Amino acid sequence: MKRLFYSLLVLASMTIACRKPVENANPVNEHLNVSKMTEINVPNGFLWGTTKPVQIHVSLSVNPFVGKLQQLSFYDGNPAKGGRLLLQGAVSDIQPFDAKINVPTTVKEVYMERIAPDKSKYIEKFVLGISNEINKKIEPAVFQSMGKTGTGPDCNTGCTTTVNNATGNLSYTSGTVCLTGNFSIANLTLASNVVVRICGTGTISNLKFNSKTSELIVTSSGNVTFTSTTPIDGKFTNYGTVATLGNSNFNVNRDAIFTNHGTCHFTKSFNPNANSVLINNGTIEVDYKLIHSANSDFTNNCKLIVHNDFQCNGLFKNYGYIRCDMEASFTGGINNRFTMHDNAMVSTMNIQVNSPIWGYSNEESEVTNYSLIKVQSVSKGNNQGSINGTIKYCDQNGLELLWMADIQNGAEASCSLVLPVGDCNPEGSNGEGTCTDSDEDGICDSYDDFPSNPDQAFNNNGATGTIGYEDLWPYMGDYDMNDVVINYNYEIITNAQNDVVKVNATYKLRATGGTYNNGFAVEFPIQRNKVSNVTGATLEAGQNKAVLVIFNNMRNEMPVWNTFPDQITHDDIVYNVSFNVAAGTSLSEFTLGPYNPFIWNGSEGFGRGYEIHLPGEMPTNLANLSIIGSGDDNTNIGSSQTYISKNGGYPWALHIPDSFEYPIEKADINTAHLKFAEWSTSGGNVSNDWYQNQPGYRASAKIYKKKKN
Repeated sequence: MKRLFYSLLVLASMTIACRKPVENANPVNEHLNVSKMTEINVPNGFLWGTTKPVQIHVSLSVNPFVGKLQQLSFYDGNPAKGGRLLLQGAVSDIQPFDAKINVPTTVKEVYMERIAPDKSKYIEKFVLGISNEINKKIEPAVFQSMGKTGTGPDCNTGCTTTVNNATGNLSYTSGTVCLTGNFSIANLTLASNVVVRICGTGTISNLKFNSKTSELIVTSSGNVTFTSTTPIDGKFTNYGTVATLGNSNFNVNRDAIFTNHGTCHFTKSFNPNANSVLINNGTIEVDYKLIHSANSDFTNNCKLIVHNDFQCNGLFKNYGYIRCDMEASFTGGINNRFTMHDNAMVSTMNIQVNSPIWGYSNEESEVTNYSLIKVQSVSKGNNQGSINGTIKYCDQNGLELLWMADIQNGAEASCSLVLPVGDCNPEGSNGEGTCTDSDEDGICDSYDDFPSNPDQAFNNNGATGTIGYEDLWPYMGDYDMNDVVINYNYEIITNAQNDVVKVNATYKLRATGGTYNNGFAVEFPIQRNKVSNVTGATLEAGQNKAVLVIFNNMRNEMPVWNTFPDQITHDDIVYNVSFNVAAGTSLSEFTLGPYNPFIWNGSEGFGRGYEIHLPGEMPTNLANLSIIGSGDDNTNIGSSQTYISKNGGYPWALHIPDSFEYPIEKADINTAHLKFAEWSTSGGNVSNDWYQNQPGYRASAKIYKKKKN
């Protein structure tokens, strides 16, 4: 055996000596004084990695879609701008999502897209740091209103006059008057520029503003009931509680300003008249009708409830919730448009749409926030009416013949939108009828890659790359990295529980630029007994882990080397491989490529034990461990320092997360890929995109190109 080993050493040394020297130094790297691989000064511990592992953990605290899972998709860039899909899975409140993927070191951020059964999408960006971890707990959505409810002023400071337990007729002409205690006021008259603060509890029969600059404030401790129809002709701000009695209307008249931060209950009609301005940041409840006149400007940031008809003829901006127990009608036209913003909702028994209604989503958000119009009974509308923009229009009984309006410009006739219940939206929406799940695996058909198979849900078709080998291990090669060149692509099929159930793999043998009879196989990170129904490969015996042999002798596969530029190119040899994986193998355990691909020298005098792996990978059970550490090999089993050389720390295999354009025969990789030396000298921190086809990155004459017959 020693004599044979010595003979092999001499033969390998002669082979290296006979190889042509590199013709020209790399001009880009002249400052490094590098013209070939073995002159590169590699930092200690560098394992030549072009990818990095990313550990992912996502949990969902509350799931509004009972019995349905939400889909997660991860991209290497913004999916709205062409980001590449990396991984898919599912999450619920009882099923977190755990996975481990390998992404190119060029990827600095990962986008997560969450798609709910109602088709609503939520996108979040994660910047990859030192730990390369994504750890996200998804909290339930909270209704976001635009209102800024505050406590407002009080009667402790800033009062010019304080009146306790006021009664009778009151008229104020100047200063700031504070009313405290229990009051019963027959007539309250406010002159110009006067401010009256109500901090107590009581009734007012008649209220009169003598000027548009007169101001009445109900503080957070105030509670006032108007016993007759109340006209607002100045500025009225409520932080507390306001009510009317019996048949008393509440009228906001021309040029008046009404702002509600608290609670209002109007027992008759609420009438915003022309040229008035209204802002609701709290709750307004109307027992009869709300008639919103043309040229009145109303902004609803929270909750508006109308128990009879809601007639909207003016400019109305809804950021919150509106409920109408009878009929909501919209006739405002272009200059008095009704608009809905960011998850707003209108819930009505009947509707009449005779003018455009528009939905808008915050342009600064990466998420499209739809609003909802929900009709329980009858939809009516003429040809002047339309639903536009980011609105889901839900008629629970279907659109009737009386509906002649349009649903257009991005709006949808759909009951699918889910809106959470919150302080400003007591009703919400559960997205009824949103999800058809034919195989009952919890994944809606629209997002299930296998909608009729309950054992399969997602096809993760993202692991793609190339491995290039030097086959003289344990001795140094010529580093053209083309002795064996293999492209791979993996489809990792998972079920709704994020377990791997099947693997479809495609391998392409592109080059055989070595003289040895090299075989090729891949070791997967699961036990051998978990693999079944293998096609296109051989499940190797004698292994603890699952090792699939793709071919045993490359010379029998491809007679032409595909490395000499003046020779005819042989077509790539394609191998389609598939196998099933036993239940219970998680994505976190299985990961997504490139796994542990390796070649071995099957030539006479060598044999199956001469395995050549990527740096940092381990030999399989069938490797000849007596060769480990011999020759130029510096492998240290039990550490990450495997399959790198003693002198310089050079590899025998490189993995590239792309379809690698490999060098021609005898051309050192460093002379073909002009940024390679910068990358490896920096330990992977500089020019980590060295394999890409960018200006100044390649010496074209030293890159192999197919030559046709």
